[in-house]
Amino acid sequence: MAKMSISDVKAMLAAEKANALAAMSAARLAEERADAMDYYLGDMRKDMPAQDGRSRAVSTDVSDTIEGLMPSLMDIFAGSDEVVRFEPVGPEDVAAAQQETDYVNHVFMQQNGGFMVLYSFIKDALLSKAGIVKVWWEEREEESRETYYDLTDDQFALLAQDVAESNGTMKIVAHTVRDAGAVPESKEAARSIADRTNHEQP
Repeated sequence: MAKMSISDVKAMLAAEKANALAAMSAARLAEERADAMDYYLGDMRKDMPAQDGRSRAVSTDVSDTIEGLMPSLMDIFAGSDEVVRFEPVGPEDVAAAQQETDYVNHVFMQQNGGFMVLYSFIKDALLSKAGIVKVWWEEREEESRETYYDLTDDQFALLAQDVAESNGTMKIVAHTVRDAGAVPESKEAARSIADRTNHEQP
């Protein structure tokens, strides 16, 4: 093995020191979070064990403080109709900025339960010193099936035309023609519709 230079040794030792300090910090933070959760739940046995024959009543100051702050913080972040607002750069951008504002607020608040996302995020930050929200974009295909009974020839022709003009997003998966002497059900058809949609979640 080749002899390491002084600079390489220093770099290796610095990296090991950084890793050790990060591990110590993470362990200390985990312990502080565990203590904070105990205080929030009114469990003081670690720091203030109750003596025999003495009262076991505890003060829930941590819980009271966090729960007391939550309404005012939620009012700041989610108290209006617009959690996010896009400002227009010029007069020609006013309509586009309003549309973007409406769309993003709808996606966040309605499609993804934005109020509860913000509530959990803020409460975690107060209790655990870190609030984390995971955001991703997911694209998937959803398929639905429709079945039609007793179609006339004209109705079936219109259905077949819609399928032909769908560029492959729709297809007829089954088609039955009844005999003239059978029960008067002229045609049966079923089509499968592949609807490609985008979904966004927090």
